[in-house]
Amino acid sequence: MKQGVRWGVRGVLGCAALVLLARCGGDTSTGELEVGPGCQEALAQGTRMLACGATADAYAEEGLAQTNYGGSRKLVADNLNRRAVFLRFEVPELPAPVVRATLRLYAMDGSSDGPKLYRASTDWSEDSLTWEHAPSLTGEPLGDVDGVPHHSWVEYDVTAAVTASGAYGFALVTESRNGVDFASKEHTRGEWAPRLLLTLEDSSRK
Repeated sequence: MKQGVRWGVRGVLGCAALVLLARCGGDTSTGELEVGPGCQEALAQGTRMLACGATADAYAEEGLAQTNYGGSRKLVADNLNRRAVFLRFEVPELPAPVVRATLRLYAMDGSSDGPKLYRASTDWSEDSLTWEHAPSLTGEPLGDVDGVPHHSWVEYDVTAAVTASGAYGFALVTESRNGVDFASKEHTRGEWAPRLLLTLEDSSRK
């Protein structure tokens, strides 16, 4: 079954994940906080969260098997030109167990059928990644999405994969010839960058 697509910017605990939940409560400001590589912690309505920016992201194209797109401002997944997206995140030592992990991406150009998300190896560099030397995929899809509207947020539940500190790799692959363009961490709109949102266990409630 395909996971749902979240539109807009208010979908995590009733507050905008882009703001790292730091502006929830009485402050109604819509200012956004860039995450970038590394992680930042926030507390929202008693829930402890960690937002991690991608340490590497790129896409690769079968027809241009030796071309590197690590510096591109977009991440393209489509089956017309056989393009796939790859991301890597580094999760630091955590102060509490992970209750939920969500991969969040911004779709600049939507699709009638969104891509599937897979686990991928982490031994690659965005500066040298190509189709010819693409990370390997493992296991069944972690998630899948239906239609993706233009300029919308897409979320994948990756709780089954992200359980502790360490490096995590993901790949987005689609069977649709109507591809989707996500914003990369190199995009000028830093608030659109891919991020891994971790909800941590509240030890105080035990």
